Amino acid sequence: MNDREREAYLNRIGYEGELRTDKKCLEKIMDLHLCSIPFENLEVFDEGRIPSLRSEDIYEKIIVRKRGGYCFELNKLFYELLKALDFRVIPVAVRILWNREELPPVLHRATLVIFEEGSYYCDVGYGGPGPKKPVLMKDGIHREKNGWILVERRKEEKYLPILRFSQTPTVEADFELLNFYCAKSPDVLITRKRVVSICRPEGSVALTGDVLTIQKEDGSIETKISDSEETIRLWMEHYFGLEFLQI
Repeated sequence: MNDREREAYLNRIGYEGELRTDKKCLEKIMDLHLCSIPFENLEVFDEGRIPSLRSEDIYEKIIVRKRGGYCFELNKLFYELLKALDFRVIPVAVRILWNREELPPVLHRATLVIFEEGSYYCDVGYGGPGPKKPVLMKDGIHREKNGWILVERRKEEKYLPILRFSQTPTVEADFELLNFYCAKSPDVLITRKRVVSICRPEGSVALTGDVLTIQKEDGSIETKISDSEETIRLWMEHYFGLEFLQI
């Protein structure tokens, strides 16, 4: 990512202020990204295509055309921005465990950012209830077993597994294979339903199929059901900023 592309990315998410390779700056960039760029599978579900993972194509789609993307696109672009800003970063393949009774395959991409105090897990490409801020990988926050790191979430006095990954860097060729599978397999949710989501300072908004879910700052949830494709187009523009999208 060159200097011009880096500046355009930062403008896309509304970043202002000094750029430093520290945790505070990382948190700000990640938060702005999550609140500015939606997770969306429209290229897969509505357009029937396999998203390109070429850096220039992801940049054109998300920064120039102001679209969103899914994990292999969003987290690759985020990784390349952090790398251009001189953060120490590692791309990792992740197994999503949330709401799974059986062990699922590795089908997700995220980023580890390395500081002196340890590694921080960063993920701007998960449409589910994953961490929305950098998470320090250390004892008491995660559990390690057989070389894998397990991240959990507390829910109703219980800790439930969210994701698991190895800190061994994953090569780009492996993500190409996972991307192809996720875009074409009928066993993957994003090939069966339209999924769009974005964070907001006061909560989050998600569209799954024809159901819009708005989570508010007080924890309450509002649900709306679409009555037409026109309604979905209006939601796309109003909630997700996808005003130029033709579906």
